[in-house]
Amino acid sequence: MIAILLATAMVNTASADEPKFNPASAVIKLTFQQAIQSPGLVAAMYKQLNGGFLGGPGVQYITLKVTYQNHVYLITGSTDEWSLFFNHKGITEKPKRRS
Repeated sequence: MIAILLATAMVNTASADEPKFNPASAVIKLTFQQAIQSPGLVAAMYKQLNGGFLGGPGVQYITLKVTYQNHVYLITGSTDEWSLFFNHKGITEKPKRRS
């Protein structure tokens, strides 16, 4: 009987020290092209972001944070991709390369 109590106490103590994984705190990194494959994520992007950051000389890639379905997404895209996205010219359109 005492052995069972000690074993139970040791298991409880061991599990108390383990960090708890919170899936909501998981960060998922995606490219812009990967992100636009999910209609729900695209809707969250339109809802949470605006194109005010697009200005800035010399910036070629931008990473933005979006929360969707209890996950944090870091989405990296070129300024051309984000510009097309916010100007509603078609998110599936491939941007032209700069010379």
